[in-house]
Amino acid sequence: MGIDLAALPKNPTGLCTIGKTISLSTVYGDQEILSYVHRMAPDMVAVDAPLMEEIRVREADRLLKKYGAMPPTMPSMALLTERARRIVTRLKAPVIEVFPTASAKILGIYEKNWRSMAEKIGIPAQNKHELDAYLAAYTAYLFTIGKAEKVGGAVVIPKVF
Repeated sequence: MGIDLAALPKNPTGLCTIGKTISLSTVYGDQEILSYVHRMAPDMVAVDAPLMEEIRVREADRLLKKYGAMPPTMPSMALLTERARRIVTRLKAPVIEVFPTASAKILGIYEKNWRSMAEKIGIPAQNKHELDAYLAAYTAYLFTIGKAEKVGGAVVIPKVF
């Protein structure tokens, strides 16, 4: 399962589960996210948000800067980090941190226009958040089959072959 988490509950959060079918959804509040995750009971949850106790720049953030990663010390990223911490502590499945833009670029499917990228890979996303949630979920899948790795000890991205 993938979550493209918004920093604030008033903004859309994309959710995706990959199984026999692909399920995409957009939600807002923490409880909506948690209810969805618990209902889907995933084997793993990949979250597009910094997962850390102390807000600081990590080695992973420096390594992923080339893919467009923003430092977690920016005010909006700090809000995202705090929300992620609240949510992931309430999940039952293992959780990994991902960066969907890096995944898309490494996999060679990145398009600046999210609609073009969704069409290119055949994902019926209704918005960028659902597409990023799909990329997060796909990265988790790659991780489970040994085709993704943690960089800088924190963020999972596809292996470059």
